[in-house]
Amino acid sequence: MSVRKRAESQGLGSLTTALETGQLAVEHTMVAFQQAYMRWWLPLAIDQRPKLRHFAYWEHEDRISRFRELDKAAQTLAAEQVIRAVAHGLPARDGVPRKSELGTLRHQLSLQRPSISIRELIRALPGTFTKLSPCVLMSPLSIAQYLPADHAQFDVVIFDEASQITTWDAIGAIARGRQSVIVGDPKQLPPTNFFGRTETDDEDLEQYEKDLPSILDEASASGLPALGLNWHYRSKDETLIAFSNHHYYGGRLVTFPSPSTGSSAVRFHKTDGVYARGKGRTNELEAKTITAHIAKRLVEALTMPEHERPTFGVITFNVQQQELILDLLDAERRKNPKLEWFFEEKRDEPVIVKNLENIQGDERDVMFFSITFGKDLSGKLTMSFGAVNNEGGEKRLNVAITRARSELHVFASITSDMIDLGRTRSLGVRHLKAFLDYAQRGPVALAGHDEGSMGPAESPFEEAVAEALRNEGWEVRTQIGVSGFRVDLGIVHPDRAGAYLAGIECDGATYHGSASARDRDRTREAVLRGHGWEILRIWSTDWFTNATETLARVDAALTDLLEKSRARQEEEQNLAAAPTSETQEVDQVSDENFDLLADEPVFDLPNEDKPRQSTNTLLEANEKDEDFLLSEESVPTSPIDTAARAPVSTTPLERVAAKLDPERFYDSGYVATLRTLIDEIVQDESPIREDLLVRAVARRHGWQRAGRRIREHVLRCASGVEIQEEDGRGFYWIPGNVTPIVPYRGLKDRSAREISRAEILGLIKSLPNLSNLEDPTKELSLAMGLSRLTEDTRAYLNLCRDHYAQLQSGQI
Repeated sequence: MSVRKRAESQGLGSLTTALETGQLAVEHTMVAFQQAYMRWWLPLAIDQRPKLRHFAYWEHEDRISRFRELDKAAQTLAAEQVIRAVAHGLPARDGVPRKSELGTLRHQLSLQRPSISIRELIRALPGTFTKLSPCVLMSPLSIAQYLPADHAQFDVVIFDEASQITTWDAIGAIARGRQSVIVGDPKQLPPTNFFGRTETDDEDLEQYEKDLPSILDEASASGLPALGLNWHYRSKDETLIAFSNHHYYGGRLVTFPSPSTGSSAVRFHKTDGVYARGKGRTNELEAKTITAHIAKRLVEALTMPEHERPTFGVITFNVQQQELILDLLDAERRKNPKLEWFFEEKRDEPVIVKNLENIQGDERDVMFFSITFGKDLSGKLTMSFGAVNNEGGEKRLNVAITRARSELHVFASITSDMIDLGRTRSLGVRHLKAFLDYAQRGPVALAGHDEGSMGPAESPFEEAVAEALRNEGWEVRTQIGVSGFRVDLGIVHPDRAGAYLAGIECDGATYHGSASARDRDRTREAVLRGHGWEILRIWSTDWFTNATETLARVDAALTDLLEKSRARQEEEQNLAAAPTSETQEVDQVSDENFDLLADEPVFDLPNEDKPRQSTNTLLEANEKDEDFLLSEESVPTSPIDTAARAPVSTTPLERVAAKLDPERFYDSGYVATLRTLIDEIVQDESPIREDLLVRAVARRHGWQRAGRRIREHVLRCASGVEIQEEDGRGFYWIPGNVTPIVPYRGLKDRSAREISRAEILGLIKSLPNLSNLEDPTKELSLAMGLSRLTEDTRAYLNLCRDHYAQLQSGQI
């Protein structure tokens, strides 16, 4: 009783009553007391502070909007002020005497062939040169060549890409200024001795690839004041920089998440190429595969408005592979002159093909990386990967894998498990192995990324907001991103699997920890919006004082964003459905119409080379705007095909089907289920082309569309199967069961291009008299069950027949 009386005297009578009646469990007493105390204390604390008491979100956001406008105006004015400050105020060209500095310059400009050198001319302009050119852009060599030794000092000398400037080249330039700013990345390429001899006998290492000390190294070692620039803007997707951020920058880089729940920015393409060691040092198949991919992407880009077309580039491990790809691209340009638009030098960013030594400083939207090295003709794989084996070789790799803004496609004839670190001590090779693993498996391959791209809520405030939004029916994910900066809350788009409808920023620790108002209220949000995010804000004071109204406002804003998104989607579908002069018959749709650049592309069921379908089926395809039909309503061509398509009761698949949950498709805890499903599908359908595998997974989840994000997530999860590339398309096999010839399994609703070459070779093998027929390719198509033979199908079947002949003769 004494405890009860003491509690009541302190105003805790309701608490003791709740404990006595059982309304409150004893173990929850402390939490209940703290919550009650905070509800009592918070209004009093807010009332005691005028700024908090008078806080209104509309007024605060209006201040932020005004600040952004003024900050932008200040930047514009600053540039104008600099121009005014350096205005030379010199007389007009015709108003200067002949015997003066400007007169000498005017005279030399009027001559068809100047009578004095540039160095002598600059020496003759000691008082006016810096007025005419207050800012000079020159290389260290040009400075030594054109500026006289007694030339007036500059106020500031700035070195860009200082990691590539040798110390002895930089000294002369440093002496020309009163102050120096040395800018560079110590984790990127050092200067290279282009004529020196290497200390190795490796035939795959160029004679000139020997690293030299840089002025950046010297400046760092001398203890000069250093300022780190840690915000990373280039990559539109964090996975493009995540590997380098982890291995080279200690996770210090601040990167910005992509507005998608999954990522496909880094893609791995396995080829069966052979490296010509000592005989050209090229990988011909890999080069041809890359060229085919680029040509396809360029043709697709031609259908886009010019300002929306992405830019492209290629990186190779050596000069020889670079030259081979350039030759192959030249051939593509001759075949299709329309591609010349992408290569014109007048473009800001034409297509480039460069090697590791000269790619630094370049960037493109889409980069193709040719690993080049692989097994030689004898099947031997050495642990020699050119300059990457040398000390500092990992820096070359870092440069190569950070050139892409949107997509990085890695083409390799080797996989990470083929690199034996026991045979080399090179850090560059170790990192190459890790990068190949990363390209194949994604961020999960990086140590410390078990949590994935989401983390726990940063504060109870964020937890409360997330829970309230979930109660309103929104799917909320917390702390989106993989670096030090994360979007506080991500609202998953209800209609588009794999995309965020909006991000919600709360003024928590990250917001208050910003170094300046510009970082906090302008730059960061501008970068996020540039990446495609829609950003909403919730202010803690607003939430604490009136959570109900704040929640209603945010819910209304999200609903408005969703309605606008649906309206855009409907408009895009109407435009796609509108007939054009280029509309073709349904049975003429090519199976090459998957647009990798579209916002939500789908795999369309190609009708050419398919089994004959009923009229109703074709009408349905037209009504659905040729979207991929996941219903299985095609009419088989024969009883044999019917038997092939009849549902087969497979116990493993039935067990997996019972666990399938479309709602959890992108959850990290669902990956194991997806991998099991993929393994079982491959067990039944091997070899299966990658888009058919995606369709099969989508069917089993009840979806009518297999979009880009679904495809990318499925392919990321397909790590337990073996991938073989055929003509730029990946086919998935049961691990260890890859063979040149397998039995033909019938069309099974597949086009000819969707059938592996190994299966077609199996059919050819079963037709021993095929080559003696008048039109072997036509007979082969009939044996396959095709209703018509197009030029594309004929070309593919002819390639298969040639491949079979080479296989029989022992050439392969």
